[in-house]
Amino acid sequence: MKQVQMNRKHMVDATLVFLDNNVSKWQSIAKIGEVKNQLDAINLAIDNAAEEQEQSQVTIGKVKQKLKHTICEKADILNDVIEVFALMTDKPTLADKMADSASDLLKMKNEDMLRRVKQIITAANENQELLTADYGLNAEQITDLQADYDHFLELNGQPREYQIKSSVATKSLEDLFAETNNLLVNQLDNLMKIFKRRDASFYNGYLKARMVVDY
Repeated sequence: MKQVQMNRKHMVDATLVFLDNNVSKWQSIAKIGEVKNQLDAINLAIDNAAEEQEQSQVTIGKVKQKLKHTICEKADILNDVIEVFALMTDKPTLADKMADSASDLLKMKNEDMLRRVKQIITAANENQELLTADYGLNAEQITDLQADYDHFLELNGQPREYQIKSSVATKSLEDLFAETNNLLVNQLDNLMKIFKRRDASFYNGYLKARMVVDY
């Protein structure tokens, strides 16, 4: 939920709480009860839509973390082979670049981990012929790591399925807030004017609850 939506949600909650705490003031006016019931229902729908959106974000975080573990383990196996190749062929600079363990890679920020894994994939591709012929490298190890690397890049930019779920939740929230605004501005605000002079204290309390506070 965006901050502007959260601000409006706080206002709706405050308005409903105010009405609940002052039932005796308005319960004789059936139309107010009707509108409040609609507002209660929409407010619950907003909670559900926001929860769905949040769950989508939590899910993608778990998927990314699991994939990062997998990438780091595969990269460690591959760079061990490249490190040995580099030591045996007197390439100390390459050997140094291939010294990271799976735990070293895992501790890195995602961007640093991806950059290091890309170096490993590049080195494996550049030396693939010798690595497969003399050092036991399986060509599928490179393509497998590349596929996981590409998948992680996709996740970092939010995968299509997450974009769909999130956009649906956002659209639903936008529609629900639009309905809420319509109920408040075009119906409840007008109905509450009944109390503008009959019970000024109650009416002013309602106006205060209706204020959107920007955080």
